[in-house]
Amino acid sequence: MTVLLLAAATCALLCAPTVGDVKVVGDKCVLVDGKPFFPIGLYSAGDPKDFPMIAEAGFNLVHTYAWEGKRSNDTGQAWLDAAHEHGLMALVGLYRPDVKAMDFTASEKRVEKFRDHPALLAWHTMDEPSWDKEGDMGKDYMPAAYKLVKKLDPDHPVTAVVCHFGDPALFNDALDVVQADYYAVPPIPASWYSGTGFNGVRLFVQKSREASEGQKPFWYVGQIFDFSVSKEKSNEVPDEWKRLPTGDELRCMTYSAVAGGARGILYWSLSRLIRDEWNRTLLGRVKLWDELKSVVAELNQLMPVLTADTPETLHSSDGVAAMIKSDGTDTYIIACNHERRNAETVIEIPDAPDGPTEIVVGEGSGEIAAGKLAASFAPLERRVYRLKGLTAPQ
Repeated sequence: MTVLLLAAATCALLCAPTVGDVKVVGDKCVLVDGKPFFPIGLYSAGDPKDFPMIAEAGFNLVHTYAWEGKRSNDTGQAWLDAAHEHGLMALVGLYRPDVKAMDFTASEKRVEKFRDHPALLAWHTMDEPSWDKEGDMGKDYMPAAYKLVKKLDPDHPVTAVVCHFGDPALFNDALDVVQADYYAVPPIPASWYSGTGFNGVRLFVQKSREASEGQKPFWYVGQIFDFSVSKEKSNEVPDEWKRLPTGDELRCMTYSAVAGGARGILYWSLSRLIRDEWNRTLLGRVKLWDELKSVVAELNQLMPVLTADTPETLHSSDGVAAMIKSDGTDTYIIACNHERRNAETVIEIPDAPDGPTEIVVGEGSGEIAAGKLAASFAPLERRVYRLKGLTAPQ
């Protein structure tokens, strides 16, 4: 694992883009200077002193609300400069109360100031607009913000985080990249999740692709904080749910998104992870950070296939989501059981020769027979298979 972490850190520092020309090409990875970029990001990374730690862990994207509301952009300039210095791209947010009021005076100045900054990956207009029950739920201000930003800066995409399955369709004309947060730990209240559990992560990718007709990439925002802290005041939360996500749960939400076709993974949030009131114990904070670094290392290891512009086949059955895709040299099967029970499934790879497969992430074994991979998964288990030499699965 040490080797993987060092490789991830090297990739974050040496492979980071140096200029900010970003293009959206359908629902594939965004292109930065013509090269596919799969973001692995952290929200609420407001202190540049954390950037060496973040880059060393293998992240390549940061966001903060810390200076969003400041009329002066000096703090933002220093923050972006520091991000670029450490090989990190950034999401730059507009001031949300101004956006809701459709007062874009300060937003215009911000876009004009930072549109040529080499660390800028995308403009971030809002967080969970459809929760704004007292306003227009973003129906007016989201398109207005989008039009303003695209007029001033056509070279960078506009993104926002949504939270309901219907949001990708609702805001299809106001976003170039769709993000969604889906926090499944704890499942309180149950009615919010409608029995979808971790499968809701995959469903969000699917809903986004359907809404944009495959023309916009989807980035998943995963959970690295104790959600029960905010829920126990208004809901009955069993003691067993008063905790951070486990390593298995963290991997399940991440790989459910990747197996569903997500083109980026971000986590909410660094500030909540490192603040004791959001994780209850220092030990829990350290343990989850170590688990997160391990997952990020795996994503960096898989970067050649995640960013490859090659055909892919999606599989979903028996509680298991999987993506079959080639990196141009070998074929990978990225699979995850999104249920809290054992699962067995059969994944079809028609052109694959009979014989054993290599497991490059996770444990276990696999064997292809008659173009099919029969696999058994423990609850929430993820596994990545590699079929050497198979370059064009159908």
